[in-house]
Amino acid sequence: RGTEMIARRAAQQIVAGRVGRVGHLMCARSLSVAPNVDPIMVGCVAYSPDIPGIWEGMRQHFLSQGVAFDFCLFTSYDRQVEALFSGHIDVAWNGPLAHVRTKRRTHGQSLSLGMRDVDRDFMTHLVVREDSGINDLTSLAGARLAAASHDSPQGYILPLQALQAHDSGKLLSTLRVTRFDRDIGKHGDTAAGELEVIGALAAGEVDAGFVSGIMWDRALSAGDAGGLKVISGVVPAFDHCQFDALPSLSAAKCETFTRTLFGMDWDDPDQRVVMQQEGIQKQWEQPREEGYAAMHEALAHEEPLTPFPPPRDAIESHRFASLTINERAGLPVQDFVRSCSAVS
Repeated sequence: RGTEMIARRAAQQIVAGRVGRVGHLMCARSLSVAPNVDPIMVGCVAYSPDIPGIWEGMRQHFLSQGVAFDFCLFTSYDRQVEALFSGHIDVAWNGPLAHVRTKRRTHGQSLSLGMRDVDRDFMTHLVVREDSGINDLTSLAGARLAAASHDSPQGYILPLQALQAHDSGKLLSTLRVTRFDRDIGKHGDTAAGELEVIGALAAGEVDAGFVSGIMWDRALSAGDAGGLKVISGVVPAFDHCQFDALPSLSAAKCETFTRTLFGMDWDDPDQRVVMQQEGIQKQWEQPREEGYAAMHEALAHEEPLTPFPPPRDAIESHRFASLTINERAGLPVQDFVRSCSAVS
């Protein structure tokens, strides 16, 4: 039940705070930035109610350093990437799928500006039922496999890419896959699909499933992992979030953004609060690209210049023995109210 509560809190898509909705995005208006100053505009996806507060903290840090700064909240990474290419924002705080799509769309010329320490060497586990008889990839053949949303790097894209690379897709073609599409557009950030995977495993509805290291640790802490075990070494570690900009970003904005970002000091109590809210353990890290190699391979089938690419696997065409898609778009209003009252 503890893990279910985490999922409910994470999946709440109504963003609180002083924000004004404009189409599919919400722009935080910075009254302290003079109208004749061109601020550094950063885009980030509002996947939980905490996001506006985190980015208001980031804004205050930049302003305290004399940097004109503002942010824009988006309902999906796809919208955010389009806003980057249209010039609405200068910098996009992207997950690995959006980062690699941006890199491919610019023929490798986009600017990678920085990442958190926790974004390096992100892990996903193959979790199986102890009574399934599965002990390795060979014994996974023919199994019932659960996976998260089709746009989740950790819950679907990279785990299945690992299986694809294992034997050129032969193992994939034997699997009976159930995919839990939740919060499409947020690229797995709410982890709602992964929680469905854990639930299906616990109920005996599937034999195996993919879950990120973070959500597996939370399931263990919540006591929701009874009768389950991890098959190690299936999905290689990868890198997660990255600040992206187009090569057209001015050198002055680029230098100012990175200098102010990396100038955040863990030993400063006020700055530490904001860094901790962003999930940082100690510091912002310099960008690197080698942690996205598997994502580049996973997206090799996509036309890089096409906005809003469709999912690779659909009911009418997929790589598996069978595919069942369990789809739900967000929580009904009454469920949102209950989940709010449950955690108050």
